[in-house]
Amino acid sequence: MLISYPVLPTRQNNESEDAYLDRLLAAHVDANEGRYPVSTLNTSHGPVHRWHGGIHVIGGGEPIRAIADGVVVAYRFARSPETYEGLGQYDTSFVLIRHATQTGEHTEVGFYTLYMHLASRSSLLPDRFQQLSEWLRQASPGPSVQRPTNLRVWRKDVLGFAGVLYDREACHVEVFATDAGLRAFWRDSTSVTQGAGSADFYGDAHFVIPANRDFAVRHPRAAENGAHRIDFPGNIDFALPEGAAGQNALPLCVSVKLEQGRRVATTYVAGADGSYSQLGAPVVQDNYEYELFRLATALYPDCPSAGLEWLRFGRVLGTDVTTRNENWQLVRYSATAMGYVDLAPDAIAKLSDADFVHWQGWEKREEGQTANAGDGICDDQRTITLCQGADEASRVKVRHLVCKAPSEWDAADLEARYGHLREPGQPLAEADSWQKFVEHVQKMAFWADAGLGDRSIWHFHPMQFVRHFRKSAWLSLSELSQLMPRYPYYDRVGNQYRAHTNGPATVYQITNNAARIRIERYVLPLNEAMRKYHIQSRHRQAHFLAQVFLETDRWKTMREYGSGAPNPGIPMAQYYGPFYGRGILQLTWLSNYVIYGDFRSAGALPNHSGNYSDQRITGQTIHWSGDPGSNGSLQARWSPRFDPDVIASSAHNACDSGGFFWASKFVGGGRYNINSVTDAGIDAAAVGRVCVLVNGGGNGYMERQGYAAYLFRLLTDDVSLDVEKSMQTPRGTIIVNYERPSQ
Repeated sequence: MLISYPVLPTRQNNESEDAYLDRLLAAHVDANEGRYPVSTLNTSHGPVHRWHGGIHVIGGGEPIRAIADGVVVAYRFARSPETYEGLGQYDTSFVLIRHATQTGEHTEVGFYTLYMHLASRSSLLPDRFQQLSEWLRQASPGPSVQRPTNLRVWRKDVLGFAGVLYDREACHVEVFATDAGLRAFWRDSTSVTQGAGSADFYGDAHFVIPANRDFAVRHPRAAENGAHRIDFPGNIDFALPEGAAGQNALPLCVSVKLEQGRRVATTYVAGADGSYSQLGAPVVQDNYEYELFRLATALYPDCPSAGLEWLRFGRVLGTDVTTRNENWQLVRYSATAMGYVDLAPDAIAKLSDADFVHWQGWEKREEGQTANAGDGICDDQRTITLCQGADEASRVKVRHLVCKAPSEWDAADLEARYGHLREPGQPLAEADSWQKFVEHVQKMAFWADAGLGDRSIWHFHPMQFVRHFRKSAWLSLSELSQLMPRYPYYDRVGNQYRAHTNGPATVYQITNNAARIRIERYVLPLNEAMRKYHIQSRHRQAHFLAQVFLETDRWKTMREYGSGAPNPGIPMAQYYGPFYGRGILQLTWLSNYVIYGDFRSAGALPNHSGNYSDQRITGQTIHWSGDPGSNGSLQARWSPRFDPDVIASSAHNACDSGGFFWASKFVGGGRYNINSVTDAGIDAAAVGRVCVLVNGGGNGYMERQGYAAYLFRLLTDDVSLDVEKSMQTPRGTIIVNYERPSQ
């Protein structure tokens, strides 16, 4: 799911996701006006607490952008601001977008975003007007609500700039879902008391451990002699800290993050008031994430593939199985002690961020459960108290509330909703004041004109909604097809390379429809592979997909071109021929096929039916039992056990083998896993190093560089205005074209 914030100031070097959000909240969200989910109006009869479904964003010069791809439901591009006597000017321009995407095979995510009080046409200086999306530049300004047909917008598109609300800069940003929409993706983690939650895992792994579980000093699969460690082949091992034996007195909620190589496990416990607090310091294990492949191979020898999922997810999501259904991990169980506990038993609940974990604050609150579901007034004292709280815990909790309340953008029942303000002594007691208020609301209202139906909807804090779903790295068919580079980088003039853009070379161009057709079969297994091997950050995906697009010729083939014809007279051709590249990263050489077969375990890949007879080597079968470099000898049996062609013919095997190669690759300096290289970021040096690791660094070097730059632009929050950009590499300059998807 590709999603970003409605304002995107430049991210600082090494700024974490949470630090970036904190900076946005501090600099671009009005903390005093238009608070979510309750806004308080002080009257002579006391405060009135009204539901407020969004936040007020202060642009500060930053444009307001679409947070995700979608279709425009309705919009209004006003000619100039309106004036409400006594309060000042306000803008009525808005854009309402419907979004539909996925966070996994089983989860459709449908929601709406509203951007209200956008600057009117007369308020936009020429440089700002030129930044608007083309359809807005061509729109005729006026007071009417427009309902276009099939008008697509793309994530990061500029929808306008913050306008004014009562003479203060503000853009009301709102995220909401209908009843049906919310049911499709909301999970109540409190209902999962054992076993697994949502099958569509994303983000961090979470566990609920009942009280009185036993914790051990050492990992039971650790080496028996000497230091506490997991033995790896050769002289290398994985050191483990020792814990302390004991039991947990209270139920524990444990969140496990794998990031930048580290495993960070944080424990929480519930207090008497139902709130959760952190128990002691997190447990941190460096390099754990990068070593998932070798840890799985050592701990689950019968099927490392299934074992890697135990370590990665806390459960097995795929079809591979192991007889060792265990997951021993280091967890803090008291303020002063941590120990090893098996997280595999069904008595321990296994969740992910797909379950909207309750100890992080996620909770639904329905306005209909309070005094009056239709007046727009919040009667829930718990919510009011939280919104008035000035402490950090209250602010975080408020951001995680999902509240059902009537939309404020309907003018149909103003008497019922605002009648209390017409009572004697109230602001709208006079008929003239009431009439001006009605006209004021009608100028902003759009709900009936947009055809949305029931206005009782589920609201999210917009920034927290984005932060949550940015944890989902799942890419829909629409999103993946957009990422397919439109052109290869073939043309060269001197030391400059650029994409084909015109003339006969357009034969290499690929349209969005063609991209969809090529990649449709692989959407599910590709996402599963990226999830399994933790290719989840946008930097990692940009690197990975750049290599995949080149190796598959932009998803045109799962077989290496021009190979597979061994020549008995040429030793290298003999031992390479049967093991030419197959899969999304073109797995090659006998050793890689053997290791992958062992990784998946016996039976996971169909056994070869007999001797491997290549018709191009008449009367001979071939087997290389040792290092291909030794030239081996022709044998009468086949190794590996499976036919390598199942890597190319099966979409699952093609994608999984690519993830396996990525995670198992030795990258130098005693390190494994190409993720450890990509975490350095996206630049020519990092991409060049990945090129070497995947294909030796020569073949397709400039294309891989160009693809990586293209993907970085689309996957990340890059908002530069250039339609093409130059990128310097050690081998020359690449001109990278950025184009909108075309049919």
